[in-house]
Amino acid sequence: MKIAALLASLALALASSARAAVVEASPAAVEIPALPPSAVVSAAASIAPAPLYAPALSAPATPAAAAAAPEPSRPAAAAPARRAGEQARLRALFDRLDAEFPLPESSPTSAVRARIRSQLLNAARDYADPETDLLETVARESDQALARIQTRLDAGEIDPSRSLRLSADDASPADAGHVRVGVYPVAADPFQWGHLLVALRAVGELGVDKVVFVLAGDDPRKPTMTPVADRHPMGREVLDLFAPFFAYSPIAVGTTLDGETNIFRLLALNADRRVDAWYMVGDDHYRLVDKNGNPDTLPKLEANFARPEMGHSPTLHALKVAFIRREGIAQAIPTPLDVSFLDANGFDASSTQVRNGRHALMPHAAYDYARRRALGLYGLTPAADGGQ
Repeated sequence: MKIAALLASLALALASSARAAVVEASPAAVEIPALPPSAVVSAAASIAPAPLYAPALSAPATPAAAAAAPEPSRPAAAAPARRAGEQARLRALFDRLDAEFPLPESSPTSAVRARIRSQLLNAARDYADPETDLLETVARESDQALARIQTRLDAGEIDPSRSLRLSADDASPADAGHVRVGVYPVAADPFQWGHLLVALRAVGELGVDKVVFVLAGDDPRKPTMTPVADRHPMGREVLDLFAPFFAYSPIAVGTTLDGETNIFRLLALNADRRVDAWYMVGDDHYRLVDKNGNPDTLPKLEANFARPEMGHSPTLHALKVAFIRREGIAQAIPTPLDVSFLDANGFDASSTQVRNGRHALMPHAAYDYARRRALGLYGLTPAADGGQ
């Protein structure tokens, strides 16, 4: 009996020790491996949809991993608020400009201003990087130009309703009086605000009734240029915003002729009309020869004006030149032509910059056309795919 009791006591002690050992070993024995972040997200999604803009679930990071982790980007939900703020900033500027540059209601200048402002607000809403400072500069410079134009209108010095033949298909205009025009040859690939602001200033500073834009035709020497089939309709949508102060001419379509030739083709279409034509070009052409040693703008215009076969009228037509300040003038160039200079814009702008991705420089009408019609044009994703 004593032996049996002793054995029972020993068995009880061994059992208690074994239970204690199991309890002490439990934490190590039941360790659960952490799931990768992707598995955690998938599991969460299978239970209930995550709220919009919720941060992705992930495993806890170690202190070292947390220090190396990139700063979280601003949630997409902030974008609409930012864009609304930029639009509000523009509207506040518009109110100040209304007081600084008042324009008569129902006037053509007021209508153009309203269209420009709509373009700027749409840019602030839609562009990935609208460059609001740039949009404000466009608003201010366009208002200044329109105020100058209104002064000319009030004085009866210009009449934008005057028209002339801009293509061989045009009928002779009903008004046969004296017309003053700026002739601005551009590729418009695409139009950028620099083109448009300079042309607005030309109306007020040169006293022209309108500026005629001669858009270049297709040129096999420039295979990367956007084809006429897209470039010209897109350009017309932009120019329509500035009616009646801007007009479009297709006279260069089907040719590779330079601007110094096309201006005379335009004058030849109006051979019986008194026309003062200002040829508009950058001051990088204010020289006798170009970089290849060929005659530049002034010698070419002088030579063409002396050639009767160009079809213009030496008695009815006055040829003048307006150089746009870009590079600066080193010295005066002797010429019998009447020469003026137009100041450049308050910002650097070129179509090349737009093609390289600086879309803030392009009017929203061109941006919208590029997204609606031309896949990949200027690096823009088609609107149908929700691209920016």
